[in-house]
Amino acid sequence: MTTPAPTSASDSGRVPTAEDLNTLSRQLNRPVRDVVEIPARCVCGNPLVAATAPRLSNGIPFPTTYYLTHPVITAAVSRLEAAGLMNRMSERLLAEPGLAAAYRGAHEAYLQARAEIGARAGTGPVPEIDGISAGGMPTRVKCLHVLVGHALAAGPGVNPLGDETIEGIVEWWTRDRCYCVGAWDTESPVPARDLSRHVKHMHQTP
Repeated sequence: MTTPAPTSASDSGRVPTAEDLNTLSRQLNRPVRDVVEIPARCVCGNPLVAATAPRLSNGIPFPTTYYLTHPVITAAVSRLEAAGLMNRMSERLLAEPGLAAAYRGAHEAYLQARAEIGARAGTGPVPEIDGISAGGMPTRVKCLHVLVGHALAAGPGVNPLGDETIEGIVEWWTRDRCYCVGAWDTESPVPARDLSRHVKHMHQTP
């Protein structure tokens, strides 16, 4: 049997609905901002990844285009980070030229996708983050959540270390099953207050 893949950004379901935005806010326990697309979904339709505009509506540059939102996946990836997988991957990038080249390709793909999402969002160029992708690309690994978010959004074969991480969490999450029931609070009001640094305007005194 063919394993279903999450919905890609090229499908009609990429435009976020009001329900999607509420779900994302509940998954993250904070109000989401400037979500342009839902580039990957659970088999049940719930968001797995949010694609955010490269410049937030408050003017702050935001390089992390693909943001992993599903609590079950984020917790599983955190287990691998805690086990030291990022350091081992960074060491392999130094020792394996083929892997390093593929990872650089993932970096370039990320930049291209961010530019396309920025164009669709109407934000235009963001020179402050030119050449900067996310997750440590293209030379090291700083955040597996970013790499998994990219891999789920782009599909297999684009981000090799993201793909490897997805393979590494099969004990806790796989593409062909829904893990949404009980993963976040669906009964409480949608979070409305965000205390993160990204809600502040550029150059604004706290």
